Amino acid sequence: MKKWQKRTLTVVGALVLVVGLFTLEFMSFGGQFRDLSVRSPGACSTLPLNASAEDIQIDRNRSIAYLSSLDRRGLVEGLAVEGTVLQVDLVADPLRTEPALSSAPPGFRPHGMSLYRMGDGKQRLFVISHPEGDEHVIEVFEQNADNRFTHVGSIRDPLLVSPNAIVAVGPQQFYVANDKGDAGFLGRIGESLFRTGLSTVVYFDGESMRVEAERLKSAVGMGLSPDGLTAYVAETLGKRVSVYTRNPLTGDLTFKQHIELDGSPDNINVDADGALWIAVHAKLIDLIRHFGDASHHAPTTLLRYTAGTTTPVYVNDGSEISAGSVGAAFGGRLYMGSITEPQLLICRMR
Repeated sequence: MKKWQKRTLTVVGALVLVVGLFTLEFMSFGGQFRDLSVRSPGACSTLPLNASAEDIQIDRNRSIAYLSSLDRRGLVEGLAVEGTVLQVDLVADPLRTEPALSSAPPGFRPHGMSLYRMGDGKQRLFVISHPEGDEHVIEVFEQNADNRFTHVGSIRDPLLVSPNAIVAVGPQQFYVANDKGDAGFLGRIGESLFRTGLSTVVYFDGESMRVEAERLKSAVGMGLSPDGLTAYVAETLGKRVSVYTRNPLTGDLTFKQHIELDGSPDNINVDADGALWIAVHAKLIDLIRHFGDASHHAPTTLLRYTAGTTTPVYVNDGSEISAGSVGAAFGGRLYMGSITEPQLLICRMR
């Protein structure tokens, strides 16, 4: 064998080794070798939907759940789909979905949402939307006399690089978590694979937008404490929740601590008592495979965090609900939605 052939084989062998080691490391990081212990808070049932509910917001005063409804499976497959926001009366029997919007902008594709109650008692609903072939946008809706929401405005800004989650703190003010920081395709691939931490949280003060937190590892979920003084940011590729002290006068965020998790968090819901309900993806490779193949289950985990203690409340291999992305508790029941599954899973809590 010639010298250049030996060198070529050596280089190829080294590359194969590096790729193999990198793959094993990512699989280990993503929890692929974990054994999951199935857990449920009580008996569960399913409310069928026409599309998946990636995010859930609960109006505790009116006992209404709002669902970010979009055929995300169709979106992955490249279909020209549009979505809406649904509402569920949580004290009705049986539970059923109804339209929550009286009007929506063209090309509406809802993602993360946030409810804000104004001083006069009216509510606003802030929704991230990703219109096909257009800029990311925050759509603002206001509750009208029949308790439906009417579209009242759209907010666009170059800092909305890849918005995923939103928390409203005023009639025009909000924070948005960008799940990616690099605008280029290759840069985003590298950001995801190498977990470089380029995500940001941006703040809109009603007039302009600015970066309030940066170097986050795929910020995909946000929550706010009941007193409005603490903000939470879920970092999928950091396997943690970052906690910030919030200045309500300026909107400034000051880093406080990390809550380390055994898994990759998604959306956060904050209970009336301040407890965090955190949806977690336990196995990232299974999640990726599930996007391409609906028959391949992706585990769903829901954690409750309070007073420094994290407790797994729901753990499933994905056979009951795959790719669970959000969970919210209300009235002795747990409500869970998924990135892809057209259903709402409802579990009674013992």
